[in-house]
Amino acid sequence: MDISILKVAKRLNQQPTYVALAQKAYQRPLDAFVITRALASYLRTLISTNSKYDQYIEGDSMALSEAAISGKQLFFSSKTNCSRCHAGFNFTNNQFENNGLYKEFNDNGRERITLQPEDNGKFRVPTLRNIELTAPYMHDGSLKNIEAVIAHYNSGGKNHPNQNDLIKPLSLTPTEKQDLIAFLKSLTDTTI
Repeated sequence: MDISILKVAKRLNQQPTYVALAQKAYQRPLDAFVITRALASYLRTLISTNSKYDQYIEGDSMALSEAAISGKQLFFSSKTNCSRCHAGFNFTNNQFENNGLYKEFNDNGRERITLQPEDNGKFRVPTLRNIELTAPYMHDGSLKNIEAVIAHYNSGGKNHPNQNDLIKPLSLTPTEKQDLIAFLKSLTDTTI
């Protein structure tokens, strides 16, 4: 959230309704424990299963455009390796990875928890479900649109020492970039 959870707790504790709800749900004051559990519980209720991509894999061959189909093939190819981290039903491996966003990170990421230097700049791989609705992107919101995300990965990252080995220059053509974007947008469920 780009803010200390302690500061979040302090702000939320100024709202009597939230304080009362925290006590009712968790039998404790509104603190970091309550915030993380409440957010996780909420996020688990958001199940997206009716995107154009879902319709396509369920048999509706007309659900995806030709560009999105080409983008799907590219996404799952060894050229991009997107699906190595963005895998499974939710398009995430739920692991912590360094995607080379920076040479030096202001936020140390997973290293703040583990205190291990090899975790510097590692953040949980997010789902790509409903990606069209979740801008800005990256752990710090530094990439404002999907095009900027594709440009980052196409560049091969900033070569951080902990950068995932899969992040390499992609040399995507303008058409491949647009096809990949069309596929990513097909993961958005507008009915949820």
